[in-house]
Amino acid sequence: MNKTRKIKYAVIVTDCKDVAFNELRSEILSECERLGNNYTKVEPLVPAEEFSIINGAFVTRLMAEHYKQDTLFMLILNPCQQRPKRIFGELTNGNYFEGADTGTLNWLFHDFGIKSLYEIKENRFYPFGGKYVHAPTVAKMVSGIPFQEYGNKINEDELCDFSIKEGTIVHIDNFGIMKIKGEFPDLPDSAKVKIFLNGKKSITAIISRRMMNEETGTWVFYPGSSMGLPELSKVRCKDGAREINAQIGDIITWRKV
Repeated sequence: MNKTRKIKYAVIVTDCKDVAFNELRSEILSECERLGNNYTKVEPLVPAEEFSIINGAFVTRLMAEHYKQDTLFMLILNPCQQRPKRIFGELTNGNYFEGADTGTLNWLFHDFGIKSLYEIKENRFYPFGGKYVHAPTVAKMVSGIPFQEYGNKINEDELCDFSIKEGTIVHIDNFGIMKIKGEFPDLPDSAKVKIFLNGKKSITAIISRRMMNEETGTWVFYPGSSMGLPELSKVRCKDGAREINAQIGDIITWRKV
């Protein structure tokens, strides 16, 4: 074992939000126990939107704001028709990753860089690869088993080419608030902006640094709580995203009135 590698936390980001998550967690912990690892904690479920690589990428990158070091991010989210590579390795900031090469890890790669990159040697098909392939791999990683024992080194240029465009809605929370990839506009409070959804005018919103200051039902564009990304919300209303038929992956643009 690699005694210098003790990964404290395993964070599972997945769209498997029912009992499947419990299966993943149990498999990791059982294998860790077999390997003599009693120090790694499997954190609570981090849910992602079903089949959404964009949302999976955002949620994972968001978790990296909170877990700074000695954490492994496991991504179980794969809507692809063709089987992608199963990859794992280390980021340059002291965190680790494991999952399918679908693009869900690319935001992490872009912001933190890759220190080492491997493809899992196990290539057989299983109906629930997350349980039978990915979970045992994660257990080996967090327990200090050398990467080369269960992985083959690959180059970064072998990874899928996936990125999220500026203006993309990357998350919609349970209050109907839309988080948008991009920079917040340099405009003063109370300025008005026209909001366009996929190029078509949708609503007019006001700029505000504190959304909750505004009247109920007002559309507000403001700097959000997640990595400084802009957010669009209808104040104290849960139906904002639904009202304009916004979905994760749609493009939001804006223009000062």
